Amino acid sequence: MQNWIIKLCFTVLFIFCLASLFPYLTHAEPPDELDYHETYNQAKVLQVLNEGIKSESGTKIYNENLKVQFIEGQEKGKIITVPYSNDARFGTIQKVNKDSLVIIDSKPDPRGKMFYVLYEPYRLNTLWWILSIFGVLIFAVIGRKGIGAIIGLAISLLIILYYIMPQILHGQDPLTTCIIGAIAILLVTTYVAHGISIKTTVALVGTAFSLIIAALISQVVVQLTYLLGTGDPNSYALQLSTSYAINPQGILLGGIIIGTLGALNDVTTTQSVTIFTLAKENPKQHISHLFSKSMHIGREHIISMINTLVLAYAGTSLSIFLFFAFNPANLPWWLILNDQLVMEEIVRAIVGSAALILSVPITTLLAAWVSLRWKKLSFQWV
Repeated sequence: MQNWIIKLCFTVLFIFCLASLFPYLTHAEPPDELDYHETYNQAKVLQVLNEGIKSESGTKIYNENLKVQFIEGQEKGKIITVPYSNDARFGTIQKVNKDSLVIIDSKPDPRGKMFYVLYEPYRLNTLWWILSIFGVLIFAVIGRKGIGAIIGLAISLLIILYYIMPQILHGQDPLTTCIIGAIAILLVTTYVAHGISIKTTVALVGTAFSLIIAALISQVVVQLTYLLGTGDPNSYALQLSTSYAINPQGILLGGIIIGTLGALNDVTTTQSVTIFTLAKENPKQHISHLFSKSMHIGREHIISMINTLVLAYAGTSLSIFLFFAFNPANLPWWLILNDQLVMEEIVRAIVGSAALILSVPITTLLAAWVSLRWKKLSFQWV
């Protein structure tokens, strides 16, 4: 019970401190001009007037005409007819049915007449159900500790949204910002999820050291491979669509750090708990013996986590693998492999895996030393 009170106080204190910084972190006048006449509102589909497939410039397009009614905004209750279309190769999987919710983009033309476009189907109503089921699943499997996991997840998102993103938009170095944000996420979420203890602290320190090493490795590798960070179409579009001074290479480096953080924390926490358990069973063993036994366990963990990390990157880059296999232009394999987008994904996987590999001996050595001597230290955490 006492541990939960500490967790709650720690979380409330952090949220209070973060909230006090909101005016400084989020206040920024965007340099881009916005069109305040354009609005986006939800509407309900009253009727599907007609649907079918037609050919446009040699491409088959699936079309629908929909009668919709606004359910919010200044035009609430108004009924309009809007077209909706997508590539016919996707079939009718994206078909909009009667009673579906959609988002309507409303914008006046130069003469002041309103022009309506179906922006896309409304999905958030389904998302809330998905999140609810996810929350139930967490509590069903983990129990009370699921509360700490959910709080930790929420805090991670808050730090990313209200610290990392605003700082980058203000022109701060993305890599430095992501390192600070990652350490903040570690400091808070690790204690909230796993409790305040010497084992958790050792895992946190091991993760922090590994993150810093990963940052140094990523900088060297990115420079050696001449990566600019513009291989990702979203990163490139960001440079064209805004006048914010955003460093794409820094975004690439920072993304590597944030992407590595979760796997690192898992490895170091498990390794630290394992070592303290082994030390408790035989507190008189030599540190070299404990280190050797713990590294045997750690190596097995590294193998599985590297595979997990690489598969996670491969899953998000599946379209790259398909393009590599399909190769419509019949390009040499080395030319595709040399492409900036492909190389960025390779670097992500290599740097993340390197950080995982190094985190195990770092955490193992630190945990072995502390676990055999912690009673002699001035702080008596359990």
